[in-house]
Amino acid sequence: MSTDPDVGRPCGDDETVRATFDGLPVIACALAGPQLRLVACNAAHRAFYPNALLGVAADDFGPELREQGILDMYDRVYQTGEPLHVAEVRVQVDLDGSGVRERFVNITAVAQRDSRGEITGVVIVGADTTESVQARLAAEERAREMAGRYQSARAAAGVMQRALLSPSVPVLPGAEIAAAYLVATQDTAAGGDWFDALTDPAGRLLLVVGDVVGHGVQAAAVMAQLRTAVRMQFHSGASILDSLAAVDRFVAEIPGAKSATLCVGRLDTATGEFEYCTAGHPPPLVIPARGKAQYLQSTGSGPLGSGRGFGTRRATLAVGDLVMLYSDGIIERPGRDLAASAAEVAEVTARVASGKPFPLDPAETPVDRLCSHAVELLVRTTGYSDDITLLAAQRRTPPPALHIESRADETAERTVRASLRQWLAGMGADAGNTQSLVHAVSELVANVAEHAYDSASPGDFSIDAELDFGGRVRVVVADSGTWKDAESGAHRGRGLAIARAAVPDTIVTHSGDGTTATATHILTRQSVYTELAVPAPRVSAPTTFDVGTSEDGYIVVVGDVDTLAAPELREVLSVRSRAGTRSIQVDLSAVTHLGSAAVSVLADACDLADRQRTTCTLVAVPGGVAHDILAMVGLPATHEPADSQLL
Repeated sequence: MSTDPDVGRPCGDDETVRATFDGLPVIACALAGPQLRLVACNAAHRAFYPNALLGVAADDFGPELREQGILDMYDRVYQTGEPLHVAEVRVQVDLDGSGVRERFVNITAVAQRDSRGEITGVVIVGADTTESVQARLAAEERAREMAGRYQSARAAAGVMQRALLSPSVPVLPGAEIAAAYLVATQDTAAGGDWFDALTDPAGRLLLVVGDVVGHGVQAAAVMAQLRTAVRMQFHSGASILDSLAAVDRFVAEIPGAKSATLCVGRLDTATGEFEYCTAGHPPPLVIPARGKAQYLQSTGSGPLGSGRGFGTRRATLAVGDLVMLYSDGIIERPGRDLAASAAEVAEVTARVASGKPFPLDPAETPVDRLCSHAVELLVRTTGYSDDITLLAAQRRTPPPALHIESRADETAERTVRASLRQWLAGMGADAGNTQSLVHAVSELVANVAEHAYDSASPGDFSIDAELDFGGRVRVVVADSGTWKDAESGAHRGRGLAIARAAVPDTIVTHSGDGTTATATHILTRQSVYTELAVPAPRVSAPTTFDVGTSEDGYIVVVGDVDTLAAPELREVLSVRSRAGTRSIQVDLSAVTHLGSAAVSVLADACDLADRQRTTCTLVAVPGGVAHDILAMVGLPATHEPADSQLL
């Protein structure tokens, strides 16, 4: 029997109760029975979710909510009677038949009981917080880009840890790799988690996740030493057992390293053989392309310094299978027993790998989704009290090599850049890592047009690009023309120098059959280190050239500024500077490519301003494309525009 004294008491006439419920300034509804059928909803709910019809089960009107774990939360409330309170939950759902959209909501759900105290359904109250959350996320993303974000002494350990963790993972033809480190914000002192991904001399992929006892600067220092020791062993080609034995001997010399745990795996991407060791660490989780996710069997090895020795086991991954190494923070979440939590991790990661939960993110690979969406779904109701580390790899069929044949005309640079960017993105490389390679190849193509053929009758050239099993991409630009020197000029002849500065391993050879240039670059993709369980939105910079100007002489340049765009840039600078007699500022922060022809235009503009005793100030943010190129050629730039109006 219910002990609530208010059960059965009058609460007002039907019309008043309905009007009150309908007028609530929150989204409210009631779901009945184990099928969670919608039996009541107020005006705010009907306006927010027109697709939700009375009498229809939640699985039928919101199947996306099942994939994203929302209905699982309601099931838990119905089964246990425990209330649910979650804030700023990200959902992607078709609310009104116009297509799937992303929203953020606050949700409170409580069990509804009858007069006998039996649970009959779930009552839900929510609020749409999309605008405020998106604004806050954007502000936080901007704040992270600002220098001096970590100012306090307490944050020093976190800064140290981030600097010592692997900033990137390799891009390989036979596997896609991703890594994420979610910082436990309850305590900003650094944890002892770490990860690494590298290739050995035979081209096999090594995956490592470790956990050092303790927190703070000492734990970060121990982690760094262990990571270095492990890398040195694997780079030498040593086996897993020999490597761990050597590191185990080294542990005796590192205070605080004893009892550190490791999970190490070596994947032959060609055959799929996966050898691993769990040295006191949770075992890898395998998510097959077909079938259920399952944890591999522990090898029974002890932590470092335990004296128990090490052993390995083997498994075979098919193409499409995914293996995930992780720290215990994802298992040991508040309010979950270990067995139930481990089962939940396996179920959620398998669902996420399939791409079902967040349909608006189709471009993300399964490994990316594991390192973002899986964490988001798992911690949204439980939170997390320890750092969480995930390292995932998925076997794939090596993508085809790139081959381009083109005419060396004025459009060749843009055609090549577009094709090369698309190919590199398909490999899984980050734009930040590949921009130097794209820049170098674009300069080499411009070199063909300028040096190999007569401008009146341009010839042909070819490009071949291939990624080897060590993660090195080689791009060969070949022509059949005859090398000729360019016209002399104070600011000419920079193209090949810029190409070599962008990609130091660039070799140019001349022969009677033409010129061949080879650029070799190591491909990587950035690891994620964040305090946000909800991933920040990714925005790609536009590459289309454009120039914006203001009356006060401030000029903003965006996109690719190549040989074809250089004359337009020259004209804009000349007009806005009144042939150098007026000071100007040229903001290059949004530039995605700054070719040697454009560099010559900027250098000429600065020289002209010097002669006219005015100024041509170049603005470029540190780490950006333009800043790096200007530094290469010795053109000064500032990272902040002048506050005062230019006269």
